[in-house]
Amino acid sequence: MVPPGVRVIAGTARGRRLVVPKGDAVRPTKDRVKAAIFSALDSRGLLHDAAVLDLYAGSGALGIEAISRGAAAATFVESAPPAIDALRHNVELCGFGAAATVVGRNVATFVASARTTYDVAFVDPPYETTDDALAPLIETLAATVVPGGLIVLERPVRSNPPVPSDWRESWHRTFGDTLVVFLTPTSG
Repeated sequence: MVPPGVRVIAGTARGRRLVVPKGDAVRPTKDRVKAAIFSALDSRGLLHDAAVLDLYAGSGALGIEAISRGAAAATFVESAPPAIDALRHNVELCGFGAAATVVGRNVATFVASARTTYDVAFVDPPYETTDDALAPLIETLAATVVPGGLIVLERPVRSNPPVPSDWRESWHRTFGDTLVVFLTPTSG
């Protein structure tokens, strides 16, 4: 099933329509939100040859958009089998098999054992995830982001996103019921 507007909006895979699993388990980022996120990332020069991490990847729309716009590689972490199937399909559909790593694993377990660093980490957990439950994950994730990199956090507008120690909010925007926050190391 492909909801309207779930597509790659720019770059080498521009216009490709992505598959999203049926049901409410996957909530793809809307095109206007995605456009704003990637415009801000592009203006900071963070995507060219970047290593990207897409947590709670769902259909893979954010990581795929990053590769399409010049990221060197993306690691997608998702635990739901229907989403993993859609994600693998989308990666192949866009021709990004060589640049993508799909990890079928619990996000917290993956982050706790991560041995790789990333330039940009996308975090778009289920909206019912509380800020208190998300805080330890974000704190651990901060150690995997390179100096000068950032965490892109998508949350419900009513939330109070956790900010790791020695990090700060460097950008935030609201889009209807969605809040997007960029978290940056204070030394970066």
